[in-house]
Amino acid sequence: MSSDSASDRNAAGPEGAVLVEVAVPIPLRQALTYEVPDTFAPLASPGARVRVPVGKRKLTGVILSLPEEPPEGIELKPVDAVVDLEPILSTELLELGRFVADYYLAPVGEVFRAMLPLHLEPWGDRKVWLTARGALGTPRGAAEAGVIDALREAGRLSLADLQRRLGTEAAREAIGSLSRRGWLAQGTTGGASTRRGNRYLTAVELASGDPDDLLARVGRSAPGREVVAYLAELGRPATTSEVLAAVDCSAGVLRRLHRLGVLRKFSQIESLGLGEHRTTHAERDDIVLRPDQESAATTLERAVTGDTPANYLLAGMTGSGKTEVYLRAVSAALAAERSAILLVPEIALVPALAATVRARFGSRLAILHSALSGPERSQEWERIRRGEARVVLGPRSAVFAPVHALGLLVVDEEQDTAFKQDKSPRYHGRDLALLRARRQGAAAVLVSATPSLETRRNVDVGKLERLELTERVGQGRLPEGVLVDLRRLDEVRRPGEIVFSPRLLEEIGATLDRGEQVILLRNRRGYSPVLLCRACGEDLRCDDCGLPRTYHKRFGWVLCGETALEPIGSGTERVEETFQELFPGVPVDTLDRDTTRRRGSLAAVLDRFERGETRVLIGTQMVSKGHHFPNVSLAAVLHADTYLTFPDFRAVERTYGLLTQLAGR
Repeated sequence: MSSDSASDRNAAGPEGAVLVEVAVPIPLRQALTYEVPDTFAPLASPGARVRVPVGKRKLTGVILSLPEEPPEGIELKPVDAVVDLEPILSTELLELGRFVADYYLAPVGEVFRAMLPLHLEPWGDRKVWLTARGALGTPRGAAEAGVIDALREAGRLSLADLQRRLGTEAAREAIGSLSRRGWLAQGTTGGASTRRGNRYLTAVELASGDPDDLLARVGRSAPGREVVAYLAELGRPATTSEVLAAVDCSAGVLRRLHRLGVLRKFSQIESLGLGEHRTTHAERDDIVLRPDQESAATTLERAVTGDTPANYLLAGMTGSGKTEVYLRAVSAALAAERSAILLVPEIALVPALAATVRARFGSRLAILHSALSGPERSQEWERIRRGEARVVLGPRSAVFAPVHALGLLVVDEEQDTAFKQDKSPRYHGRDLALLRARRQGAAAVLVSATPSLETRRNVDVGKLERLELTERVGQGRLPEGVLVDLRRLDEVRRPGEIVFSPRLLEEIGATLDRGEQVILLRNRRGYSPVLLCRACGEDLRCDDCGLPRTYHKRFGWVLCGETALEPIGSGTERVEETFQELFPGVPVDTLDRDTTRRRGSLAAVLDRFERGETRVLIGTQMVSKGHHFPNVSLAAVLHADTYLTFPDFRAVERTYGLLTQLAGR
């Protein structure tokens, strides 16, 4: 929105002031209304962030709208600053956020806080200060003089403060001009984002104008002409270190080109590589699709290139090649200049899929999830918003990714309950994916070997078209299933111990002797679900919910006057401990939320198992979905029937899905 239109729309406000409706990150059902000072009025647009007073605090919120009339009977406070040069949320995402707040009865500010990276730095909060050259230089015009005088007096000021003093347009032009001449330096405010690793690097790009004119300014300098040629071919800005390494010239060459006006110099946030520890290694041959895969892929490719929303269920047994089918649809979306979002239920599923997607689409992939550091997540989010990354991979929160021209939205393992957010805003990622795809004219694909009951129903009533894969890749067969009845006397051990039945111990030993790998599923974290005092009968229940507290042996302890505390039942910790007693020296890893808290630990565990460094993988449901481990020949579910007793009306459905998914590994 232009400044003129913003002023015209708000002519009815108090004394012609621009009004904004702001979603602030506190538990309020409605947005708050503020006045915008004339200095910031040109930047006040829906989707931009503002810093506003709330009581004694200053909070950063998102502008939702520019109302015509102020609320009755309320004295409006002024906005402290508009901290974005342009809206960071599109109209589509603003509408989606409003829907989430209304439908899920969530505070609107908490919804938009969940949609944005926590450490996405506001432009207006960046600090600027004079360099030695700027402190001694002679300004060009009143605006530059105002910037220099203000910085000489204050030392460092935020960009928002300079805008407040000089006016938005004057400050922006003067700051840009002074920065290009090297008279200003910029950095972060020293807040949380800085502590988490944000760092600014000097970058350069070709000045605007005809390339021949730029070369004429360079003259006969061979290194200078190489720099111009390199940046012209690159087609984007580059850090000075990147240019110096590519062209093999000195920093003096860049300084000369900057003085000649051939290069524009500025600061940008350091590009943070996500690291090899975040993805496993993908080796891919050219894949020939089966007829059933070809038919499904053709249908999806037609859907992503059209403007009519279409919803599909891509179903098929585990190992039937569903991933390859929807990746063909991603390729079709990119060819049509559209974007794709791939949702998975668990962060544990990101590394392997990311390796496959990156091998195919390279730097066009962006990863979004909570295990990334603040700067990493902000960088990926900005890459998506700028259109540099057109394929987004992540768990449920990635449904809010700011992609351009959405063409495909895939929800893999759609039946998984992890798509339901368990804290405010309590949205369902699968349902929002269907809604967003419909609103933006994109194709939505729900993928599962064990579709949820509501998805099956939606197929029956025609809301979803079913695409079925009927065979496994390579004509593979589903594994043999063996049910061990622990009620038999020869299968029972002392009550309270981990149950490795004689049959399971025999199968594990034989598998390890053949040099193959084993997956053991125990869908309960910790050491034991109950810690019982044999002296008094106390089982340490939670005061809030009344359920027994899970005992985590590696993280804590319980002080008690008696020595009669006995762990009852088993979690992944106890399974690992007992396994190591029974099979000493066999490398084993555990995969659950407790063991993957540290940065990079998740991908490290999966990578070690994939390379064969560990022979046995013990874990919760994180081990059951989406992974492909060719050397695994035995998968066992410990205490399978206990999952049926979970206090969940979907317990039977979830147990069926869990067992079926694990069999596919």
